[in-house]
Amino acid sequence: MEAGNGVPAHPAKEKPPMNVVGEVGGKIAIMVDDLIDDVQSFVAAAEVLKEGGACKIYVMATHGILSSDAPRLLEDSLIDEIVVTNTIPHDAQKFQCHKIKTVDISVLLSEAIRRTHNKESMSYLFKNVTLED
Repeated sequence: MEAGNGVPAHPAKEKPPMNVVGEVGGKIAIMVDDLIDDVQSFVAAAEVLKEGGACKIYVMATHGILSSDAPRLLEDSLIDEIVVTNTIPHDAQKFQCHKIKTVDISVLLSEAIRRTHNKESMSYLFKNVTLED
């Protein structure tokens, strides 16, 4: 079967239904990913978690790209808070979604670069972090 331009037509990828493994009733759910851009899967997962009884839902990602209508979708979602680092500027997105919180990792990154350059231990960064850091 062809799509009219000589290219074979491929059926749309069907996603399996989303399930929660384990009990989330009365618990805090935390979804973690390396980046968050297209947020539809996070929003859908939050709905499933809330149906399962989760009392709070957090999303944490290193890189908060949050392009297009992502901030609005997050604002309207069941997600309580989205925590991202400042590796990518997202000030404009924060105007559209008050749930976005930023963790500044500039000192950590600069210290990691300095330690790498001076051939010093990187494990020190993770062994000596206090609650105040």
